[in-house]
Amino acid sequence: MSLTPIGLYRAFRPSWRAFGVYYFGIFVFLVGPLVNPQAFIGPELGQLLASLLAAFVIITRFTRVYRVSDAQVEVEKSFPSHSRQAAAIMDIRRVDLRRGLTQRLLGVAHVYIYLQDQPAPALKLFGVPRPEQFRRVLLERGAGDERVFGAFRS
Repeated sequence: MSLTPIGLYRAFRPSWRAFGVYYFGIFVFLVGPLVNPQAFIGPELGQLLASLLAAFVIITRFTRVYRVSDAQVEVEKSFPSHSRQAAAIMDIRRVDLRRGLTQRLLGVAHVYIYLQDQPAPALKLFGVPRPEQFRRVLLERGAGDERVFGAFRS
């Protein structure tokens, strides 16, 4: 059996599509006060809030790098401080894809990776494109797929 190539997942950043809700918020803050002058926020505050959301999107997108090799998954963050977390693929017991309706429509998911003997997720990957393929890449390389009872799981 041939393995699914790592390809896109060798080194990648959160997908631009993962920020769809933030784009909608930016639009509302920019256009809302102009369309409705009686809104509780004025155009200046709307522009400030839209700028803050845009800064969050840009900072989050460009300060996170995810890497997958044949042996491990790595999450590197460089803001506000540099950190690197890694997990051996053989130690992974569960790969959860967390996504709401808009994320399903946009084809992205937040991926939570659970390791052996740890109840909380060891790695959280925000905005992974083609999440089913990402999960398949990990499972084919030896990650576990522990069943979850009593909870909805995609």
